[in-house]
Amino acid sequence: MVRIGGAFDLTVQCAIDGLGIVHLFEDWLRPHLDSKALEPILEPWWQRFSGPYLYYHGRRYLPSPLRAFVDFINAGRDASL
Repeated sequence: MVRIGGAFDLTVQCAIDGLGIVHLFEDWLRPHLDSKALEPILEPWWQRFSGPYLYYHGRRYLPSPLRAFVDFINAGRDASL
């Protein structure tokens, strides 16, 4: 399995170049799967990405930058519903 730290683009390129298999979120690999640059394997065991989660301590005395970020994320989430 190809795994190069957080260098996802490099990891995918190594898999495309035949250096191994890659295990990443399907959404990140979809363009390469659609173009046939990568071939899907073991599909029954693929994990689905349910979305990011944001954890923070309490709501009281939340720093302003974090409050702005939380509001931004919530606004985007609400708009997509």
